[in-house]
Amino acid sequence: MTEALRERAAQLWHAWRSLRREELSWFLLMGVFYGLVDASSIFYVMDNARWPSALANQMLTPLLVALVILFTWLPASRSALESPWRVARLVIAVLIGAVLAKLLYDQLMPMLGWPSIADLARERKGEMPHQPIRWLNFIGECLSICVTASLSVAWYEMAMRRRRTRPRLEALLREQSAMQRDAVAARLAALQAQVEPQFLFDTLVDIERAYERADIAAPEQMERLIRHLRVALPRLRERGVTLESEAALLDSYLAVVAGRQRGALPLSTEWSAWLAPRPVPPMLLLPLAQLMLRDAARLPTQARLSAQEASGGGLRLRLSFDRGGLCGEETALRALGERLERLDRAPGAPPPRLQCRSNADDTEFTLELPA
Repeated sequence: MTEALRERAAQLWHAWRSLRREELSWFLLMGVFYGLVDASSIFYVMDNARWPSALANQMLTPLLVALVILFTWLPASRSALESPWRVARLVIAVLIGAVLAKLLYDQLMPMLGWPSIADLARERKGEMPHQPIRWLNFIGECLSICVTASLSVAWYEMAMRRRRTRPRLEALLREQSAMQRDAVAARLAALQAQVEPQFLFDTLVDIERAYERADIAAPEQMERLIRHLRVALPRLRERGVTLESEAALLDSYLAVVAGRQRGALPLSTEWSAWLAPRPVPPMLLLPLAQLMLRDAARLPTQARLSAQEASGGGLRLRLSFDRGGLCGEETALRALGERLERLDRAPGAPPPRLQCRSNADDTEFTLELPA
């Protein structure tokens, strides 16, 4: 029994020692606020010489109540946030604090001899001193203290819960954002898995037939395919994609496509050297090229990829071919635009934009990526 009391006393002492400056300031501010509620009544009795004592009574009484409730509230506030009994503990703590504050007030004020503003007002009117029923007055005062203090404690508790919840909410939002990025990466990987096998199978069939015909271009076609695989396969494991690596993948793909039709489709690049390691979203340039070349009656003879920094730190990419009418179907272009909108970007940043311009001589895609 003695050991349990010591443990309980140690817990109380630890709770009181954990008082934070913010909590003390809040309860003192609460006391000052309730003291000022009726403080204006002092102007009615300022002709009485004892008005400073009445004003001191009016201001110090709520401060006394606030401090007593603070020390009964602290142990309850240190209980577990998820505890189903936390609210009950807080209510009981406030009720106990109200009773203790009233008992302390009834003992302290007669010793100080400070009148209340109501006492001076009755004296000014010539009325007899008020003699309420003691037990009824005690219950009424305790309930009044308990109600006002409960409102203040409830407001502070909700503010603290909101403050504690905010970091967890931000962590959940960051986790959700990371999951969305992973989902986009997974969709891109799935897209790559859907496109590449068929493309590779068709290319291998063409190379096999070329070898069967003893075509002198067969070894060169095989070399192009091997180069494309050396560029593409490591990307299945890597997360980071740069402008330079994306251009290398596109160049190797165009070489394989042109080789299957016994042609050449070189890719020329143009950007500042410091833009080469710039991160870009994966699997965007290659689908653009596939979209442009899918329904082409004749392959272009020249491809060009340029990049420059846009306003706000973004990146503007232009992919063009020297052949008109390669914008492809509107539905496919819209699907690429929707994929761009799902890419992760900074809060407040504009969404990426994809535009296609085509005339009789060339076709150009413009891709604007925010910072």
